[in-house]
Amino acid sequence: MKYLSVILSAAALVLAGIALYKVSPGKSGATTVSIQPASGKDSLQTTSLKIGYVDLDSIDAKFDFYRVKMEAFEKKKDGLDRQLNGAYQQLDNKRIEFLKKGNAITQAEADAFKKEYDQQLQFLENQRRKTEQEVQQEAMIMRDDIFKKINDYLTGFSKERGYNYIFSYSRNANVFLYQDAAFDVTNEVIIGLNAAYPKTETKK
Repeated sequence: MKYLSVILSAAALVLAGIALYKVSPGKSGATTVSIQPASGKDSLQTTSLKIGYVDLDSIDAKFDFYRVKMEAFEKKKDGLDRQLNGAYQQLDNKRIEFLKKGNAITQAEADAFKKEYDQQLQFLENQRRKTEQEVQQEAMIMRDDIFKKINDYLTGFSKERGYNYIFSYSRNANVFLYQDAAFDVTNEVIIGLNAAYPKTETKK
């Protein structure tokens, strides 16, 4: 279940109007772009931007806090699924056992069993819908928590290193047609995230 790759990918088209650019590599992904606007009165002026990108698929796999949180979430979800499936199976076993009586079943017994069976089935259907809603809500809360942690870290990371933009890249939600590895700051970000949010924090 890869929520992060989908929900964190932002439109990278802020630079769509750029006509000319000049790349000058710096230290460890610290790459600067000199921008010359395509038209207008200020077309002779240039602005230096420091940009980078992070690979969200790598964060999915290597950000320990997120990985442990997802494992716990999946384990809980699987447990709820097994519990519901077990309840459905028990109800179906009752139906099978009842039908084994065959011709010995009276109309009154059949009507009573059907009424009870339908009530229990409706109860399980309500429980299934309730469980699905709870799982969805928990997933959204977890998504927002992970997003906030990454956003908070990148805010400090960008200010400290002078980045103007840090974009996201993912195989599942990719807005880049091409990306230069010189702009890749993923490893630095993952190291920083794991230091800032150790996986043991998920136990709190």
